[in-house]
Amino acid sequence: MSKSLQEIESLNDQSEAVDPLLKRTGEQWAGWFANASGLVPDMGRALDFLSHASRHLDAFTAQPSAQAERKLLQAVGKYIGQARCPSASSCERIAVRAYVVDGWIAGEMQSPLVRELLVHVGATALQKLLQISEGADDKHGVLLRAVRAVTRNWLSEVARHVENPIDRAHCVYPVAMMDHAGLVEPSWWWKQLADCDRATVLGLMDAEVASMEATQPSTTVNWRSFDKRWRRLRLRSLLEYLGERRLLSELLRKSAVDDFEAVEAIGAMHAAGRSREAIVQAEQWMRALPTSAGLGQLLFDLYANDGWDDEALALAKTMYAHDPDPAWLRRVDRLKTQAAKALAKAWRN
Repeated sequence: MSKSLQEIESLNDQSEAVDPLLKRTGEQWAGWFANASGLVPDMGRALDFLSHASRHLDAFTAQPSAQAERKLLQAVGKYIGQARCPSASSCERIAVRAYVVDGWIAGEMQSPLVRELLVHVGATALQKLLQISEGADDKHGVLLRAVRAVTRNWLSEVARHVENPIDRAHCVYPVAMMDHAGLVEPSWWWKQLADCDRATVLGLMDAEVASMEATQPSTTVNWRSFDKRWRRLRLRSLLEYLGERRLLSELLRKSAVDDFEAVEAIGAMHAAGRSREAIVQAEQWMRALPTSAGLGQLLFDLYANDGWDDEALALAKTMYAHDPDPAWLRRVDRLKTQAAKALAKAWRN
């Protein structure tokens, strides 16, 4: 008898531990929040988004169509907003919207019929958040934390639900390249892309590098020389992570704005097995920057390594006339030809 009483008391204790709000219906919750939203505008906006987004998702589930998908994406975009360089208070509101969208997507992911669409929705939301976050006055870091949380969750959903590595590459790449300000740790993006189809990822990058307008190294670098600079730095970071030397060398060749970057680009071309192309490019840049010591030294080494002793000696004469650096004497000594020995003797005397 006492055992039965103990069991009853235990059940009562468990029932009291359960939050009574969990027993209330969605209709009751909707009524409560509808009343509260009249006094809290941000809550009203969130409820309006949840209502419209759920309606469009239900319509897509019933009959998949481009129209339902477009309306859903528009609802997400409208809710997040179009702010540029938002203030600290705006950052807090946008962060809340980011969490609301993220939570709604997570809740709806239970249905396998809409997972692909929801991954696309998450990508759209994340791209907008990355754009908004550039230049934001996020002095408390609330928007930054929200963007990182949304990114972590979205990448997890992509890894879980986008099984085809080619589709996954097309999904992650455009979002990853939007993070120009480096709000999210680059390795988060690069690890995900490294698990995708490598040929697809490199193909996307190759097309982007090929479409770039090449810059010309100059001694007068101004702000116009750095057009689209962040995008190129982003590409470089990913290429270095993937260890893709050929494409990296081409990116550096097209991005060089001064002789220091020109030297780096020539070195990368040589390391990628493009030695002859490196010599041709270095010769072209030497004509534009004839007094560049860095380019002169590198081109001399390329000539010497490739057996072009006469060209190396002629370059040494020209560079020594500009700047009689003793280092050129040591370089000429490496050639071991009669002409080089005669020139070195003349310089020593």
